[in-house]
Amino acid sequence: MKDLDLKQIPNKIGVYIFKDKNGDVLYVGKAVNIRERIKNHLKSSNPKIIELIKNSETLEYLILESEAEALLKEAELIKKFDPPFNQLLRDDTQYFFVGFTKEKYPKVFITHQPQKYNAEYIGPFTEGSSLKKILRIIRKEIPFCTCLKKHYGNCLNSSLGLCYGWCCKEDEIGDERLYSKNIKKIKKILKGDLRKLKKELLDELEKAIINDELEKANRIKKEVQAINKILEHTNLIKELETEEEKLNRIKILKELQLLLKMNKLPNFIEVYDISHFSGNYKVGIRVVFKEGEYSPKDLRKFKIKTVIKPNDPKMIYEVLKRRFKHLDWGIPDLILIDGGKPQLSFAIKALKETNYYNNVKIISIAKPRMVLYYDINKNPISLKDLPFSLANFIKLLDKITHRKVINYHRKIREKQWLKL
Repeated sequence: MKDLDLKQIPNKIGVYIFKDKNGDVLYVGKAVNIRERIKNHLKSSNPKIIELIKNSETLEYLILESEAEALLKEAELIKKFDPPFNQLLRDDTQYFFVGFTKEKYPKVFITHQPQKYNAEYIGPFTEGSSLKKILRIIRKEIPFCTCLKKHYGNCLNSSLGLCYGWCCKEDEIGDERLYSKNIKKIKKILKGDLRKLKKELLDELEKAIINDELEKANRIKKEVQAINKILEHTNLIKELETEEEKLNRIKILKELQLLLKMNKLPNFIEVYDISHFSGNYKVGIRVVFKEGEYSPKDLRKFKIKTVIKPNDPKMIYEVLKRRFKHLDWGIPDLILIDGGKPQLSFAIKALKETNYYNNVKIISIAKPRMVLYYDINKNPISLKDLPFSLANFIKLLDKITHRKVINYHRKIREKQWLKL
């Protein structure tokens, strides 16, 4: 590895393999930019990565055309070689597997524990969020069932066209052959045979058109579209964070600490937002950022219960009062409210009614003026007057939270409309 020339490594999507002096595979990785990823590995201060480089003799790589193919190829190679450093660098987190139950209409699910259920599994996959994105894309065009229990009547997924409906009902009257074909195609996709499967489907499509089988042709077109969407999808691969990026986040948090005159770094930030439709379908959301990074597992959703008419400040008050009944969620260093002075006033009121007012800093961001209220008795400060990186960070906190609350609100409305 001492003679490794970074300039010879392509800056393209693909997988890379570290091998020892005996040719045994030590680690398999994937990257959007292989050269940059290897460069980061070589500069890393992580003791485990330093040990990997020390034990590696050669580096091999395989160029691929999409992030999805890299993700799937990585899973295939990890399963084949079971590299020791892949286990070591997981940091005690588990791999993801896609399971297919063994029944007439197999149900599809994601798990960390393949030994727990009697099912067929494909994996291991390193990124659960990427795997879920791929399955969502597939499901829109190639329906499959996720209901692990039988039931009467149509489920929500069947109403949305994501499931046939009959595959999870008690009577199980449906097209077993069609469903079986779908499951086989999903397995092929997850095993990385994307381009091969696409070619097979295009051949089938041509035959269907020649034979004037329009319904079949339309179904195949949708399946081809699903594969195209997977191949074209970006942001599937989560890049390793460099030491420089970590330092930048700490710097931004330090700037925020100084601006708000806090006693400590705001490593635990909660952001709150409200959404409703003219006072109906009222919801709130709590999004958490730890050390400047979004923490998906800490997302919490609230259906507004006590506020009848449209009143965002009172809805914020209700959400925060309910939130601070859950001390097991931890106590944040900083709370950011989406809204202006009225929202901030009610948020402060809610916090004062707890025992944590003096321990938690609370601020709000008002749009569209993009000003920050950080003291209820002072004029707000424009984000334009803040350091560029800090202003962007605050905007990012608000943007992610707003998107999450809108998505939750939309789902609540859809569920209500489907019941009509």
